[in-house]
Amino acid sequence: MSIERAHEHPTFEAGGNTVTSLAAPSRGATEAALFRTEVPPGGGIPRHHHDHLDVFTLERGSCTFFVGDEVVEVGPGDSMVIPIGVWHHLEAGPDGATITVAMLGGTLFIREDGSGSVPPWLS
Repeated sequence: MSIERAHEHPTFEAGGNTVTSLAAPSRGATEAALFRTEVPPGGGIPRHHHDHLDVFTLERGSCTFFVGDEVVEVGPGDSMVIPIGVWHHLEAGPDGATITVAMLGGTLFIREDGSGSVPPWLS
């Protein structure tokens, strides 16, 4: 068993958002990654897709989530499962948004220009 204390979680800046890695393969979660993203008021996460499933829960605030051709308003406690390869992005509401996300370790973040990488919170 591995325990990582709250003050030990690595934090990253990504496009104006703060990402806190809660668990990752490089720190003992060999197959999974769990992270929290703080999106400021009016901020967002850019359009992208993944080569694995994306599961998230909105913990705080509100956001508009764009998934494929759908537009969904999401509130605290709502969860979504984003299928593999589906384009998606979100725009935070006036109070910002905090989302907690679970993914397979090593999942690719694929951008609109076709480039892809594994963010450090997923490795």
